[in-house]
Amino acid sequence: MTDVIKRNGGREQFSEQKIRNAVEGAVKQAGLDPQQKSGLIDNTVNDVKQQVMNKDEVRTNEIRDIVIDDLEQDEEQAGETTVAQAWRNYEQEHGIIYEESGRRRR
Repeated sequence: MTDVIKRNGGREQFSEQKIRNAVEGAVKQAGLDPQQKSGLIDNTVNDVKQQVMNKDEVRTNEIRDIVIDDLEQDEEQAGETTVAQAWRNYEQEHGIIYEESGRRRR
């Protein structure tokens, strides 16, 4: 099982449900219905799982980058900037700061 290294240095097991809850929360924060965005939610969760599945450990910022990339890609296709921005707004409101280094692009 993959360990997630948190920003404070703590560790916990990777949880698919935590990723799902976070993405659903961003969808709701953007004022959208999670059922209407279920494809985006499922694809993002599956993408994260695939990226971390064979790793012994992964940092939260790596997971965050995968999520943000998926949300931005969906927004480019839909011509809107709501869910990724809602995610960033949450980070900003809670003082969560990630460096934008090493982000993957598709």
